[in-house]
Amino acid sequence: MKPNGEVIVDVLGTAVHVVVSRPDTAATPAPVVVLCGGLASTWHDWIDVSALLVAAGHTTVAIDRPGFGDSEPLPPDRVPTVHDEADRILAVLDALAMTDPMVLVGHSMAGFYVEGFARSYPARTAGLLLLDSSVEKSPSALVPPRIRIPVTRVIARAVSAAGLQRVLADPVRHVLTQAIPPDGYAPDRVDDLRRIYRDPSYLEAAAIEYAVYADMALELNRLRRATPVPSVPVIVAAAHTGRRTPWGARWLRRQQRLARNLGGRFAVVSPSHHHAMIDQPRRVAALVRTVSTG
Repeated sequence: MKPNGEVIVDVLGTAVHVVVSRPDTAATPAPVVVLCGGLASTWHDWIDVSALLVAAGHTTVAIDRPGFGDSEPLPPDRVPTVHDEADRILAVLDALAMTDPMVLVGHSMAGFYVEGFARSYPARTAGLLLLDSSVEKSPSALVPPRIRIPVTRVIARAVSAAGLQRVLADPVRHVLTQAIPPDGYAPDRVDDLRRIYRDPSYLEAAAIEYAVYADMALELNRLRRATPVPSVPVIVAAAHTGRRTPWGARWLRRQQRLARNLGGRFAVVSPSHHHAMIDQPRRVAALVRTVSTG
């Protein structure tokens, strides 16, 4: 393992980049916290939350999914699935010799993955925080995967080859994320993010993950019908800007419904954009602590 806590583990045929942060000392053992970001997210999004959790005695594990951060992309014949991503989390934890039940945090689309993990591996789950998680009651896709996925690859590669990814990476990131850490971005962090966002494999991985979104939502719904959520603390936290809009009210209702369906508590992180772990790291860390203590 590198001095800064970064490690590459080979799991499920892919080299996965993981950042492990451990407290110097812990007066009382605290559950390990697994941090999983949403679409196109990297470990950078969890830096502030991780620091707060480590200060409270938790070890944190931030996982870059294939194609994101410094993780190797999936082979061209593979696409993300809820099953595979849940298995990837398990394989990473096993490779790190972390076998006790974990608290899992899933942001946005990664809510699918951590819920899938909890349903598939209840003995390894100590609690769940779904942070502004994706919610789909009746997902559908008009274009079949056999057409949708190859076309998406072609478009992503064409955008990269034309140089548009390099030109547009920064403004697109700003528009989609909007969130800013409380202390801003350090220059070296900006440089590393810029390197990641300009990598062609990053754009292709993000495009493919988005392209199979409806497929994974359907997969999770099938898993929900077949496998119960374990009896562990669950919090569903919705990010909200604080501005009253019809769309915002609808989103809060959907998040509340998800909390009820999972038998969990509902919370609101406000004021915050979608990437609440960047905007409000203290609030998010406090919610993780609430889950970890039951």
